[in-house]
Amino acid sequence: MKEYFSSIRFRLWIIFVLFTLVTMGVLFVSRSVLTPFFYGKYKKNECINAANTIERLVTSENWSQYDNSDVAYLKSIVQDMAVGHQFDIIVNLPESMRNIMVLKSGEGEILTRSVSDEIKYSLFSKDDGTIISNVELNNSDGIILAKCVKQEYNNLVYIPAYIFIFSYTEPIGTTLSIVNSISYICANIILLFACIVSIIISSHIVNPLVKISKNAKSLIKGEFNMTIRHGEYDEIKTLTENLNAASAEISKTETLRNDLMANVSHDLKTPLTMIKAYAEMIRDLSGDNPEKRLKHLKVIIDETDRLTLLVNDILNLSKLESGVAEINLSVFDLSQLLKDIISRFSLLDNTRDYTVSPEMDDGIMIEADQQKIEQVVYNLVNNAINYIGEDKLVTVKLHKNENGRARFEVSDHGPGIPKEQIPYIWERYYKVDRSENYKRVVKGTGLGLSIVKEIFTVHGFDFGCDSVEGSGSTFWFEFPVYTEPEPTETKELLKP
Repeated sequence: MKEYFSSIRFRLWIIFVLFTLVTMGVLFVSRSVLTPFFYGKYKKNECINAANTIERLVTSENWSQYDNSDVAYLKSIVQDMAVGHQFDIIVNLPESMRNIMVLKSGEGEILTRSVSDEIKYSLFSKDDGTIISNVELNNSDGIILAKCVKQEYNNLVYIPAYIFIFSYTEPIGTTLSIVNSISYICANIILLFACIVSIIISSHIVNPLVKISKNAKSLIKGEFNMTIRHGEYDEIKTLTENLNAASAEISKTETLRNDLMANVSHDLKTPLTMIKAYAEMIRDLSGDNPEKRLKHLKVIIDETDRLTLLVNDILNLSKLESGVAEINLSVFDLSQLLKDIISRFSLLDNTRDYTVSPEMDDGIMIEADQQKIEQVVYNLVNNAINYIGEDKLVTVKLHKNENGRARFEVSDHGPGIPKEQIPYIWERYYKVDRSENYKRVVKGTGLGLSIVKEIFTVHGFDFGCDSVEGSGSTFWFEFPVYTEPEPTETKELLKP
């Protein structure tokens, strides 16, 4: 139960419901508090505007309260405002002792009535001559505005009219009561609907994540060959694609790890077995026979050298992959280095029945770790010799390009490599086709191309392999040719 309350499904549901409740609460508060407040403020502004309109009319030069046509015109204006804004309006004309009274229904009459002295004094004492207050009339809430129209004439204050406007606000209260009752019913329906929708949406989002989580647990159990179906959302699609890619890479890594362990175990087991066997032969059989003893000792020494080479290659590759190998950059003549290396291989041409043919430009300089580049060249040339073709020819090329770079190539005319398997030849112990028709003719550790790849990567060189089945392979790398920086000209500053 605790896991359910902390799950994404429950939290999405509760967030959706809370959001709905908060939204309805805000709407309820706005209807109950803000709407009456702003409605009352709006009605007060309407009353003020109506009073100002009447004031402008009764203070105009062409209007006279003694003229019946002017009074009739004023009454028509007041009637329009009363009906349009639902006002009860009384306009008192003190000099002519007339009261224009118009109800919100439009009914109106002109009465003879005066305003009490108390009201006159209260209005006259105000700077703007206006009093606005909330009142209750005939059990109805409303707003009343009383205004004393002031007009100066010969430094005397003249009162042409008193204006009284009453606006009912009770209809909005009744309307709100009805709306609140309807809203209460709707709120329960919306809340129920929100719960259902939130459950559907949360399930729609969470179910793919639950499946991804279950499949991810399979990785812990070592089940790497799995495919997770994509969800409908971009984020879930990206997650599943990344997890599928990770699963494929882990599966591939696990396969390579198993192959690595099997190959290393085999490479270690074979020489150790031979060392032990020949040591026992020396002890039991050939200890007193110098010729056989030397022969057996040579086998032991050769196998020991092979073990040393394997261990060194594993250590070098591990250092390069982990980034702890030191790179000692220096500038040297790669053309001369290649000549020296090829000359060493040429000493074995007669005994091993192969030819290493150089084709290179002179004086190509490179900035790199000389020892590691030498190791690269040895590995690539030795690899070409291992897969040499019937012509027994290995070609080594070094030429400058037009863009300030140079290209090194080692080519053979052996069996070649299938195109689809070229990307994998740089991996540890990878065997093309994993068959017997493409295997080494000389001893090696199976880590040479992996070491070459790491050295190129550390130096930032472009590298690759071009191969056609049945026609041979060409391993290459490109690098920027080192050029001496031009000396900067120094200019003496002229003293004034």
